[in-house]
Amino acid sequence: NFGVGIFRGLSLQNNKAGRRESIEIEYKNNSRVFVSIEKMDLIHRYLGSVKTPKISRIGSKVWGNEIIKTKKAVSLVANELLSLYANKKRNRPFRYSKENDLGTALADSFPYIKTPDQERAIEDTLSDLDQPFPLDRLICGDVGFGKTEVALRAIMKVVLSGKQVVFLCPTTILADQHYITCGGRLEPLGISVGLLSRFKTKKEQKELIKRIRENKIDVVIGTHRVLSQDVVIPELGLLIIDEEHRFGVNQKEKIRTLKQLVDVLTLSATPIPRTLQHSLVGIRDISIIQTPPKTRKPIETVVRYFDWETIILYIKRELGRGGQVYFLHNDINGLPFITNKIRQSFPRSIVENIHGRLGNKELEGKILSFFAGGIDVLVCTTIIESGIDVSNANCIIINDAQNFGLSQLYQIRGRVGRGQNQAYCLLLVPKKPLEKIAYRRLKTIEQFTSLGSGYNISMKDLEIRGAGSLFGYKQSGHISSVGFEMYCELLKDEINFILGVDGGARFPDIVLADDALIEESYIAVPSQRLEFYNRLSRVDNKKSIEKIRSELKDRFGRLPEKLTNLLFVSEIRSLFKNTSIAKISVNKNSVVFNLDDIKPFSSIDKLIIGVAGFTSVHNLGHQFSEQKNGALSISFSTLNIHSSKRLSVECTQLFSVENEK
Repeated sequence: NFGVGIFRGLSLQNNKAGRRESIEIEYKNNSRVFVSIEKMDLIHRYLGSVKTPKISRIGSKVWGNEIIKTKKAVSLVANELLSLYANKKRNRPFRYSKENDLGTALADSFPYIKTPDQERAIEDTLSDLDQPFPLDRLICGDVGFGKTEVALRAIMKVVLSGKQVVFLCPTTILADQHYITCGGRLEPLGISVGLLSRFKTKKEQKELIKRIRENKIDVVIGTHRVLSQDVVIPELGLLIIDEEHRFGVNQKEKIRTLKQLVDVLTLSATPIPRTLQHSLVGIRDISIIQTPPKTRKPIETVVRYFDWETIILYIKRELGRGGQVYFLHNDINGLPFITNKIRQSFPRSIVENIHGRLGNKELEGKILSFFAGGIDVLVCTTIIESGIDVSNANCIIINDAQNFGLSQLYQIRGRVGRGQNQAYCLLLVPKKPLEKIAYRRLKTIEQFTSLGSGYNISMKDLEIRGAGSLFGYKQSGHISSVGFEMYCELLKDEINFILGVDGGARFPDIVLADDALIEESYIAVPSQRLEFYNRLSRVDNKKSIEKIRSELKDRFGRLPEKLTNLLFVSEIRSLFKNTSIAKISVNKNSVVFNLDDIKPFSSIDKLIIGVAGFTSVHNLGHQFSEQKNGALSISFSTLNIHSSKRLSVECTQLFSVENEK
């Protein structure tokens, strides 16, 4: 409601009911707002491409105008998503064949054990292809979690039905990697696979385009070159897009046009924010592969000052066990020096370097040689950021690591640790003081070593890219204006509004006439208290509250009374979710319910009879009154605060929406 402010921590507030901790937010001109813990859902952490967003001034119209502008932009996105969804619900003019022995042969050739998430993603994708309307599914999973295998199963089903497949990649290296993988798995089964990228000569491209047009190539793997007008794919059935957010604006437009005509499977290593997953159910089918392969181990990551002795030690250890090494130095001019230095230290090993300015043939030759194990140490730029998948390469050394963004470091590190061997990542920094933000980034990547931690690291650039992969829209300006979480909230509301869906859970305000807080003497660290407050403000069922209660007890010991009161407030809030109760005041000698409707009662008379019956069973006094806004209020008399708390729980049977009266 107030705009962008600075979080100043937790502040102890005394009010009529009792003591509470509130969240203190500072705005322009030293204005302060204190937000009660129960209202934490009104606070969103600012995530945007702007490093230091403008702090809002309370009472200014600027924030309101930003919200209006963003709502208009969000409306466009929501309508675009829904129109794409409507198009997708038109029946395709043919049906795919059921799987046969060749499909089984492909499944049998998968050298790993499928994870439960991966199995579910495969089943969902094949099930979508059996539907009369086109597939439009996003497969979202961390680097090396097996998204390609899902694509391969879909390819097999489509090709067996006499249709062609396009596998679109944002980079030449990634296209080459997919070409090797797909060729190795599909060609032994009689499926022809072709590569169309800058690694091919003009003559080779021309010949391949001719074969595609004649339907002699089943699977076309390539970069945006595939989108050119001279490439005609007569029997195109399935379009697979890898990392869509990395394509340019013009290419995205061509992809959008192509999407409307065929089945679409999108692969992304970018986490889709949980705030969006729920609201996109039914509009965008999403499969999330979150469980790592069983044989994989966390990547051991350390940050060190640049030191040749340490570098040589890491390379020696890896080469000693028959492995291969990446040395990333993101300065083309410095590559020859690094390459020669490593060659001098390891004269019997093959050390080469690659970068984006190399000629196509030389670049492809070196990459294929590294794939085949012909190069021991590959000195490179960020050209390897996505696409190179060599299970024998389990050591990566990243020079000047402080210059990379968190998501980029995470993606680069993902080049190793794809096999069963322990993988190592050495992050090198110069011997000088680092900027605070760079230091924090490196500490984060050092701590989050486990596979799948891309879902746990709050990476603003990663999340914004996640939004881009969902919308295909350039919305970063609006995201920066209001922050990413707020943007997602507005989008969710707009989608629900267009679909005529109830916007989600409604909770009553709870006022307890007693202290309800996590005392500093119980949990001393403010960030830990804040985490528990945040979790309690978002729970919507008793099971989740009991889980938090057990965790608190296990970690910090017996619960003090004030914390028990806080858990009670969360419980009452969740028990009266989506009921006609707007506010509950649990006092020392009464419980007061403020209603905004008479549901589940069909009339006032039935409500009066229901309340009278309830009070006679519980031997209580009660009173009806009118609030200032004209709504109804019911007050029940009690003996003390404990009986008030007990009664408020028992009243759920009176106002439960499941029991229409």
